Amino acid sequence: MHFIKSIVAIQPYTITVVFENGEKRKINFDSLLSSFPALKKPDVFNSVTLDDYPTLKWDGLAKIRELDGTINPAPLDFSPDTLYSLSEKYEH
Repeated sequence: MHFIKSIVAIQPYTITVVFENGEKRKINFDSLLSSFPALKKPDVFNSVTLDDYPTLKWDGLAKIRELDGTINPAPLDFSPDTLYSLSEKYEH
């Protein structure tokens, strides 16, 4: 199981991270943008942080239905294993 230790760089629709194994990897989000259109906005995409898991997250981009039926904003995050499989080793 992978986890992200740090964010190194954020570029348009690409984030470079360091995984727990010390590998620096570049994650291209182009394939995910159609499913998460809010990430197409540069200011939203650039607001990425690490959560406690740790993996990449964007605050308030997902929705959660509470037990009483109300819908509230929730963080959008991705499995770090999925992000690892989408990423390419970055040698710079």
